[in-house]
Amino acid sequence: MSNGLPDGKRIRSRSFYGFSPEEDGYVGWSNATDRDAYLRKLNDGDLIMIYGVSTSETKKAERSYVLGSLEIEARAILDEDKASDVGMARKRDRGWLGRWSHAIPVRRAWRTEEKLLISQIAYRSYRAEAGRALAVHGAELDEDEIEQAMKIRVRAVNVFGEPPVEIQQAEAVPFGNVFKPSRAFPGSHGERTAIYEDGNTYVYLAVFDGYGHAPLDRRREFGDKSVAMKIGVSNDVKRRLSELNDGIPPAARGKSTISMISQAFSTN
Repeated sequence: MSNGLPDGKRIRSRSFYGFSPEEDGYVGWSNATDRDAYLRKLNDGDLIMIYGVSTSETKKAERSYVLGSLEIEARAILDEDKASDVGMARKRDRGWLGRWSHAIPVRRAWRTEEKLLISQIAYRSYRAEAGRALAVHGAELDEDEIEQAMKIRVRAVNVFGEPPVEIQQAEAVPFGNVFKPSRAFPGSHGERTAIYEDGNTYVYLAVFDGYGHAPLDRRREFGDKSVAMKIGVSNDVKRRLSELNDGIPPAARGKSTISMISQAFSTN
């Protein structure tokens, strides 16, 4: 796509009182029907751009400004399923328990590192007079708006319940850079030698911790619960898991985990 976002991905806006994915690994709604209506418009890997609500609950410096963007998984959860103790304590202290409890999980997040009003990015889809409706239902950014969003300088941040960001960026980068293909491993030439040793072997079940069709770059449709699994044999299951994950690009959304290991089978 010419706007800089990979084919199939979309961005919707959503206003909130702040941006804290490190403590709250979800996006929430107070009513399940509102969450489900929003969810029907999303697929795995779609993005939600968060901007500050223009109310007293939001820090003055953040009101109406783009705070960051979230990559979501399109399924329904509750807030407590993906909230830290700190996040839940904050809701209790502010009397917010029971609010925004109908949620969808966040997988990756980027904090905006420059001051930009939402009206500068979503200059067609955002309307100040529709604040309440946009807070609940959001709006999908069009092609030109996405092109502007891809220029925003961002920094990857941790998401509660997800693996930590592996590499801390030395500086903020344009959002569009996040979606550029991962750099391939450098090639090598020459002879290769392998040593095979007898010993106990194990049957293992490896499960891809993510959407099953993600390695094929297919979007998840609402309600799709596809899972990718591999059954194999190895004399060192820990090493085999490392080998499986070494073949997954760094920008991929998911890793394999070992779900089951059999008893040892002797070669004798």
